[in-house]
Amino acid sequence: MKFSLEICAYSADSVFTAAQCGAQRVELCSSRLEGGTTPSFGLLREALKVDGIGVYPILRPRGGDFCYTAREFEEMCRDVEMMANCGVPGIVTGILLPSGDFDMRRMTALKSIAPELQWCVHRAVDMCRNPLEAMEELIAAGFVRVLSSGGKNTAGKGLEMLGQLQEQSAGRIEVMAGSGVHSGLIRPLWEIGIRHFHASASSMVPSTMQYRNPHIRMGKEGDLDEFARSTADAEKIDAMIRVLRELRENDRQ
Repeated sequence: MKFSLEICAYSADSVFTAAQCGAQRVELCSSRLEGGTTPSFGLLREALKVDGIGVYPILRPRGGDFCYTAREFEEMCRDVEMMANCGVPGIVTGILLPSGDFDMRRMTALKSIAPELQWCVHRAVDMCRNPLEAMEELIAAGFVRVLSSGGKNTAGKGLEMLGQLQEQSAGRIEVMAGSGVHSGLIRPLWEIGIRHFHASASSMVPSTMQYRNPHIRMGKEGDLDEFARSTADAEKIDAMIRVLRELRENDRQ
């Protein structure tokens, strides 16, 4: 079975790095501190200029929960139109009801706007009432991939549920493990049948600003360093790719 590595990218520079290292896809996002929100039109267009990698934008109008108002849903519909017109291969999204079930009516409505795209589900599955039950609904609706940490903060802690999701998928949908995934965690995930991996693989890069006003902060995130930015780390991606290729070769023998 082939493997895939997806990098969570918050800039076009990170998309380029992921492509150079051999990742198959990026999940393109804005707002890293909110866990990823819908990328801007400009970011999406720049990311799509990078050759050799699939760019899958997240469709998430804000941080927080996945239960959206009527206006937020209309915003999502308009963003789908924009994304499809830009030529993306697929979109990543997820909407929940107050009950904790997936809002399949709204999700299928989004999908109907651009049915030619690959539709994927993000970690809303980890916040839903019953991930195993939800999987069957997502499969029936034609979603092709689901990103999960196994209902825990990290995939390493959610190995048991990830194994259950992988077994239940039976090749009908791709189960992709994400959150806290790094080269050292690839093997345990591989051993439970996971072949699709999602990672930020990032590092903080110092700002090029020389003048720094010490009397003002633009953000409200406590000790957040505003003179550093997160970007994809080529060494971390390379390390994961090496492990994945080694495991694939071992399976062939």
